[in-house]
Amino acid sequence: MRAQNMRGRLRQQDIVLAPARDQIARALREARRIGILSLSARNLTEFPPQVYHLEEHLEKDEKKWECIDLVRIDLSHNAIPSISDEIGGLTSITSIKLTKNAIQILPEGFFELQALTYLDLSHNQLEQDLSESFGALVSLKELVLSGNKLSRLPNSITLLENLEALHIEENMLTSLPEQIGKLQILHVLNAHSNQLTVLPSSFGALRNMQNLDLKKNRLESTGEAFAMLSRLKFLDLRQNKLVVFPVLPEGAALDQVFLGYNTLATIDETSILRVKDSVTVLDMRDNKLANLPANVACLYRLKTLDVANNDLSDLPPGLGYLKHLNHFIVDGNPLRAIRRSVISAGCESLKKYLRTRGAPPVGVDVLEEERDELQMERERLAHADEGSPPALEYTSQFREAAASGTMILTNNSLTLLPSDLVGQGSFNFESTMSHLNLSANKLQSLPAAIGELLSLKTLTVEDNELQSLHPSIAALPHLKLLRLRKNNLSSESISEFLGDSPALGDTIKELDLRNNSLSRLPVEVSQLRSLETLLLSFNKIETLDRFPWSQLANVSVISVSDNKLRSLGRIYDAPQLASLSFENNNLTKVPCELGLCPRLRAIYMNGNPQRTVRGTVIAKGSAEILAYLKNKLPPNTVLSPPSPVAISRAVKSDQTSLKKPSSAASNRENFAAPRLSDTYAAQGGVAVPAPVAPIENFTPPNENAAIELELSKLSTQIEQLELQLDFHTLSAPKRFALKKELAMLRSKKIRESRKLQ
Repeated sequence: MRAQNMRGRLRQQDIVLAPARDQIARALREARRIGILSLSARNLTEFPPQVYHLEEHLEKDEKKWECIDLVRIDLSHNAIPSISDEIGGLTSITSIKLTKNAIQILPEGFFELQALTYLDLSHNQLEQDLSESFGALVSLKELVLSGNKLSRLPNSITLLENLEALHIEENMLTSLPEQIGKLQILHVLNAHSNQLTVLPSSFGALRNMQNLDLKKNRLESTGEAFAMLSRLKFLDLRQNKLVVFPVLPEGAALDQVFLGYNTLATIDETSILRVKDSVTVLDMRDNKLANLPANVACLYRLKTLDVANNDLSDLPPGLGYLKHLNHFIVDGNPLRAIRRSVISAGCESLKKYLRTRGAPPVGVDVLEEERDELQMERERLAHADEGSPPALEYTSQFREAAASGTMILTNNSLTLLPSDLVGQGSFNFESTMSHLNLSANKLQSLPAAIGELLSLKTLTVEDNELQSLHPSIAALPHLKLLRLRKNNLSSESISEFLGDSPALGDTIKELDLRNNSLSRLPVEVSQLRSLETLLLSFNKIETLDRFPWSQLANVSVISVSDNKLRSLGRIYDAPQLASLSFENNNLTKVPCELGLCPRLRAIYMNGNPQRTVRGTVIAKGSAEILAYLKNKLPPNTVLSPPSPVAISRAVKSDQTSLKKPSSAASNRENFAAPRLSDTYAAQGGVAVPAPVAPIENFTPPNENAAIELELSKLSTQIEQLELQLDFHTLSAPKRFALKKELAMLRSKKIRESRKLQ
């Protein structure tokens, strides 16, 4: 038994050790063939001695004249404690990577490698002073010594005139070589997580420096060290002991400045203006700032400003005019002058509030499409007690509108329209006005005066308090776009507005009723025969069962997301349907007939308690969803048209509505036709024969609208990811994942854009 156990152990040892020997032999053979030795993470406890004399260990089938010189060695992630002095004989070596070993000292022969351009000794056990012979590695371009226990660098390191990148972070350095300025082409210096208290006087001579990371040290001041670094792009001085704001380089390309977690009490106004033409990120969080200088608002390229956890009681009004600023963090400050609700509403809300308190700083361009909020606030206060704004106030705008055909009266707190906004007034808007925007006011109704603007093509009245629309607006003969998002419109008010056979039926292309109070989809909407886009998201609609979708012959984009839908009815009867969104509803079942819609290419259905389509299928996208739905139907099934009974009822309803005034009830006939599944049951499971060519051959004529909706969604997702990437606290894996997702979305957006060309 003992002999058997011994043989078993020997066999097991052979299984483990033989492959290890084979791996080293194969790696050495490959090194002789291509000049690269790769033995990372092989549990090596010594530097393989064969490496020093590769040609002396040829295998039988190798020829000496076929071997090439060794140029690259990678022995990282092992447990090698030392290197032999014989390494000096490898004169052709250009790259050595020994990260994460146990090396404590370098032999003198190491410094004879004058062809070496890359050396990585990070995360070893180097703690003694490095040899002054380091200066002999004259070809070195990148040196990585991070994660050791070095307390000083050899002065000879300043002789490495070709050095471009120096990584010495996570050591115990208290100073840098006094003549470090001799490294004239050095452009990357990572020295964070050390114990530096001062920078050498020659530091300012590093004229090619671009990326400088000195965070987590003990610097109290940087003096003039950065004043001449004209190519600097990234500066990180977080978690030091700074009490003096650094002198930033003038005319530099400095893009990101991180000064958080220090003890700075003020921002030097002269210094900060030096980078006004380049800086996009300024981090001043967790300092002792009592105020922000007004000229911070001159940083017109600023995208991120972090001043969290300081002692600020107010903010400069000029910050509200920084059009690129989209990440503004002010939490943890005693901002008594600004309401908490304004701060919590986000960056744009805070900027808008600041604009009402002061004029833009000199030299900062104000958004052209945006009126001066300061002037608007003054106007609002001046007319707060008046009902209708004086017509004279808008005379110049009326003249421009008469000439251009476009009138924009947004953000004016209007409760009534100006008296001159009529069709046959002095400006002849009846024939001149094509586009009218009344968004972000306080209008509760749209009067008959709008119905006099007979040339109107676009009417936008978003973000008001609308409860009713005058029926004359539905008779406008050229109106194509009607956008009424974010109001208080009910289903009844829309029914009364559209009435019987509105002129809009032959002209309207887009109807936007998102964010209103609709409890049902008014049947009068089915009269809009030319409608292509119908947006109904964020309402309270519970069912679409009685709506005659087949009458909307041109609608291609439908969005009913974020309602309370329990049923989609026969929405698949819309003949041109190309894009359908019904996310975040109460649907427990999804019509499988959607898989038969010939032109449907985009479908969005997340956030429903349905069990018709598995989550894994939904995650694969629209094409997979539609194929899945189609496969759940009997083979060779095609869509059947609405039943003759339903059609006759619809016709009868239309005829009745012409004879007597419409009411909400008179136009609400039961348009429901037997579902396709009922037809199958009545026919004993026999499929209806297809009357047309296979649906795969259809090319949707109105697919552009669906693509545009998809592009809009992609743009929103891309913008959200870009905002997330602005957070400098992201971990490296998270940032990589976000960048990968962002790249995929951008690629998808490009592909969708090409479809429109």
